[in-house]
Amino acid sequence: MQFRRDDSRPRRTLVPLSVALIAVAAGTLYAAYEYKWREERWTAAIALTGGDPRRGPALIRRYGCAGCHTIPGVPGATGLVGPPLRNVAQRVYIGGVITNTPDNLMRWIANPQAIGPKTAMPVTGISPAEAKHVAAYLYASQ
Repeated sequence: MQFRRDDSRPRRTLVPLSVALIAVAAGTLYAAYEYKWREERWTAAIALTGGDPRRGPALIRRYGCAGCHTIPGVPGATGLVGPPLRNVAQRVYIGGVITNTPDNLMRWIANPQAIGPKTAMPVTGISPAEAKHVAAYLYASQ
């Protein structure tokens, strides 16, 4: 009795070990680069604002920012009333009315009505000291 192989079935091929190792190495290098880039952004944001980016998300939730804005890295921050706050550090203007500098961003967060009286953004009651942390977070996050 002879057994014949049915060649009509597709053959399984395994990814060569070298390809798998290259993929793992590339993923590891990318993760290391991403970590370094994130740390550099956070260090720069701290130097620019004097705030602590780690404190930003809790303040963002406490003062209701998350209800109006979509903010990366902040659970529940999916608001659609105001603009999304991704890549704030790369913007030229804040609220369309003032140049994007750390001092201006902190002033805007604490009292937007003083800068742009016709803005829809309300005064939330956040203090200037707390605004530093929110500004640091916004500058640090992408």
